[in-house]
Amino acid sequence: MIRAVFFDLGKVLLDFDWEAVCKNAGAWCDTDPVRMVRWIATSNHTQDYESGRLTSHRFFEHAREALGFRGRFEDFAELWSDIFTEIPETIALVRQLKGRVPLALLSNTNEMHIDWVTGRWDFMRLFDNLVLSFREGCAKPEPEIYRRALAKMAVKPAEAFFVDDRPENVAGALAVGMDAVPFTDAAALRAALVARGVLPRM
Repeated sequence: MIRAVFFDLGKVLLDFDWEAVCKNAGAWCDTDPVRMVRWIATSNHTQDYESGRLTSHRFFEHAREALGFRGRFEDFAELWSDIFTEIPETIALVRQLKGRVPLALLSNTNEMHIDWVTGRWDFMRLFDNLVLSFREGCAKPEPEIYRRALAKMAVKPAEAFFVDDRPENVAGALAVGMDAVPFTDAAALRAALVARGVLPRM
């Protein structure tokens, strides 16, 4: 029996596009867009920020130095964060699940992004718990973050259902005993929830 459902955020509930940063960065940065995307994707500073080892302002200092950013922290926070768009069909599933089963968000993310998202989308208030890598000091697919998520929701692994777009994060959840599926689209996710008795058949 599923007693809690855990959602990833990026590419499941909200799509994101790092190219959006690059399109808007010309007025602020000395570096070229290709270098900026490479830095975002590969920099240890980005990983440290998502794991809570860097504060937002310290991360900003690293980004300013690496990218030649000329604006204020507030300018960078908006540029860094204004990359998200809704995936309405999946958000609708969250609304259908509310009141049927406890809900948690389990996401590798950072402080600037979660502040931006929670300030703009009311569906974030539907979750009973937000289990976020930068707050926990660990990230998917490390076993520890799944264990902390289970403890916060007071459920056993076999009682938890998790969805994530990244195969390695799904594998991490399965490794600790959770029921987990990769996200492809809202229809497939709904079918998985129906099959487990979490949502009724149409």
